[in-house]
This record gives sequence, C-alpha cells and structure tokens, in this order.
Amino acid sequence: MKILVLLFGLKIILKGKISKQSKAFVSNHISFLDIIVLNSLIPSNFIAKSEIKNWPVIGHLSSKTGTIFIRRGDKNDIDHVVDIMKNYINRNKKIIFFPEGRIGNGVDIKKFHSKLFNCISESNSMLQPVFIRYPKDYPNNIESDDSVCWADKSQTLIKISLRCLGRSSTKVMVHFEKPIDTSNLNSYELAKQSANSVSESIKCI
Repeated sequence: MKILVLLFGLKIILKGKISKQSKAFVSNHISFLDIIVLNSLIPSNFIAKSEIKNWPVIGHLSSKTGTIFIRRGDKNDIDHVVDIMKNYINRNKKIIFFPEGRIGNGVDIKKFHSKLFNCISESNSMLQPVFIRYPKDYPNNIESDDSVCWADKSQTLIKISLRCLGRSSTKVMVHFEKPIDTSNLNSYELAKQSANSVSESIKCI
C-alpha cells in the first residue's frame, strides 16, 4: 500500500500516537484512499465491502493483504465475519473497520453500527478510534475537500483517482484518538464511545 501512497501523492499529517496495545482500530470513512492511508500507517487486516474485490489494483492488493470482505445486509455473513475478526484478534493480528458502513462527507459522522464491535467487546484489549479528513488547503484551509470525498454520488473511483494522480499532492489528516479499554464494555457501548471520540475530534479542528 505504501507504493500507492507515493503513486497518489498522499501527504499524511499525523496527529496523536498510534497505540501499540490496540488490536482494533475504527475510523470514519470518506474515500477509497482511506484504506491506502491507514494500511500504510498500520499494517493490518481490513474489513471491507465485497464490491472492493472487483476494483482495479486496490481490489487485488486488498485481497493480497488479508482483507476480510463482507456482504452488507447479509446477517449470516456478518456473523461469519465477526468470528473471523475474533480469531484474528486472538492471534494478535490487527484489524481496521469503518463502522459507519458507508462513505461519509468528512464534515460529520454517521451512526457507528455496533455489530462488528462484537469482535472486540469484553476482550480485555484496546480499541483505538481514528479520524480522517482530506483538507482543501492544509494548513490554511482544513475544511473537507469534496473533490476527494466519495459521498458525492457524481464522484467515481476513476474520477477521484485521475484527479489525485493529476495533483502534485493530496494531503490527509489522520488523528489517532485516545484508546478505549474494551474490558466490561459491550458492542453498543464501544460503538457509542468510538463515535463520540471521533465527533469530538471534528469539533476541535
């Protein structure tokens, strides 16, 4: 994935510290670039929608790096994926997932769905929330850059890719929030605390 960071000219502005104790990381989701950015910082296994398998380049690389693909809306598949995630965590492998379940706008966050948090609830390990934003003109203007955000339905993988490839660089702010101790917390509580942590980060920008 680090090759793609260079290819797309991504300049990562890191805030906070990556927790060495955390086995799971959750982030808001803005663009297909999120996977590239986060994997370059934390070599890990992603949970991603099954459609990504068919994406050029990224789909192939995702499969090679151990991404767990999930069929959204399929309860049986979600339960199966949660079991795989638990197994990874028990084997001290790191995982990253996007609990909003869809692309956001980088300005606010959608509801964090609790189902996937079952993989780490009451596991006596740490969970670290992450906030991502692609600013328009860092540090002068840190408003979210709509041209990178995929919430706009007029944007496509090809359009965003070509736009980024045509730039000298695309800056991305990555905030690593305070890790959450998952001991004695259920999936709903973890989802709520993680969402609150990311929301507070947005307010502080």
